[in-house]
Amino acid sequence: RADILRMIASFDRPEAGVRSLPDLVSENLGLGSYDALLKSASLDQGRLSDRERIDNVVSAAIKEFLQSGSEVAVSLLERTSNTKRQDSLPVFALLEEISKQLETNNEVEALLRALRGEFIEPGPGADIVQNPAILPTGRNTHAVNPYTIPSTMAFARAEAVAENLLQRYLAENGRYPRAIALVLWGLDNIKTQGEGVAQAFWLLGVRPVRDALNRVTEVEAIPLEELKRPRIDVVMTISGIFRDLFSPTVLLLDKAVRLVADLDEPSEMNYLRRHVMEQVRNDVCHFDDAVARVFSNAPGNYGTNVNFMVMDSQWDRDETLGELFVTRKCFAYGRDSEGRAVEGREAQGALDQALRRVEATYQNIDTFEIGITDVDHYFEYLGGISKAVETRAQARPSIYLSDSLSRDGRIRSLEETVRLESRSKTLNPKWYEGMLNHGFRGVAEIESHVSNTFGWSATADAVDDWIYTEVAKTFVLNQAMLERLRTLNPHSAHSLVGRLLEAHGRGYWEPDAVLLDRLREISGSLEDQLEGVA
Repeated sequence: RADILRMIASFDRPEAGVRSLPDLVSENLGLGSYDALLKSASLDQGRLSDRERIDNVVSAAIKEFLQSGSEVAVSLLERTSNTKRQDSLPVFALLEEISKQLETNNEVEALLRALRGEFIEPGPGADIVQNPAILPTGRNTHAVNPYTIPSTMAFARAEAVAENLLQRYLAENGRYPRAIALVLWGLDNIKTQGEGVAQAFWLLGVRPVRDALNRVTEVEAIPLEELKRPRIDVVMTISGIFRDLFSPTVLLLDKAVRLVADLDEPSEMNYLRRHVMEQVRNDVCHFDDAVARVFSNAPGNYGTNVNFMVMDSQWDRDETLGELFVTRKCFAYGRDSEGRAVEGREAQGALDQALRRVEATYQNIDTFEIGITDVDHYFEYLGGISKAVETRAQARPSIYLSDSLSRDGRIRSLEETVRLESRSKTLNPKWYEGMLNHGFRGVAEIESHVSNTFGWSATADAVDDWIYTEVAKTFVLNQAMLERLRTLNPHSAHSLVGRLLEAHGRGYWEPDAVLLDRLREISGSLEDQLEGVA
């Protein structure tokens, strides 16, 4: 609970008239803006110490709040950071309300009411850090009005993330990316009120325009003088759920692309227009084909099936995974030049052409609860499109993820994210011991994490050798641990060892000969156990 409350307190809540605790502490210590501190801490040891000092004060205040209440926490902040009572008290009043709601569990009662056909109180769906109004749980979750996204707050937050993404690529490559492939999911944009959509707008260099009813129905170009960088060519692959829930938003994204493609601007400042005009001239194709940038499944279809192919080990060439992604996602959405709706027109040629120019792929992470090795959908989408780009562009794209729950909109490479999740979850004793407390299901969850990590090898070759080696040492070569796994769930134990052997067989991992022989021996032993062979 302390971690959740600390994260909630780390953001301004203008709707509640509440400042973030890190900002209050930083300013009252005379250290200036906490956001500026975050940006400089990685380059300056002194600033890093200042950041740690602020974080320690905030953590201590949250701890005191949980143990002794608001008054004690307010007094602590006064003593340690000179933060005035009238400034910090509203923060702890909000945290007190949230803390009480965290203790409330209405889910069982709501389920029973639903089974009796009774009314269930509605409530929004989101991440608790981004929108604490989702509490208490046990309500009938509703989505959002598609005409309200992106929200004003989502658009403001998206600017920082989009600029950080471009600056990361610029620092690594010496120039801006000319084209980025963006993954957009429906549930993520519900929870963030359209942050992913807003990021696409920022990359294109457009802003949403609201009508008299406060609905987002139009977009307008941000002048280059204000944007101060080129407009990026953005190729969007949207999930089937996004397509179904946000049909007005799909049209708006297509409208944004067409607006940017029609702007009379220098080609070096408008990569989208440059690419569209090049394709029209060189391929003698229609403008509607050249400008298609919003792709999804055929109507009524969902998913890429890349995850199923990886989990079932049913591919012989890495290129097959990218081909499958394109086959499933090559249907264009939006409007044509005559204003007629385009709802799932087969456009594989258009998608192929767009992906040939992509230099970076990207997806936003909207929650701290589910990461890229928790489920197979991340490598299914981001991994799938990255492999499709690699095949068509003849070069592996830079692959990035962002953490929308961090104040500074942190951008990580895929490799960095895989390492982080491997250390914090799969190889973390606190995590896997917690899983093992759940017996059969816990072992299955450990195996699932290993398989999802393997998915990033298959689609993006993004897993370091040491990760597989440490997985083998932790779960297989440790005799006591192996016995626990095979006793609790021999099928998942066998699958885990098999996945390690497959990683070697496909060239993703090079263990030493002794380790490899031991894995094969253990795999055979587990198979004998499953088949009842003495």
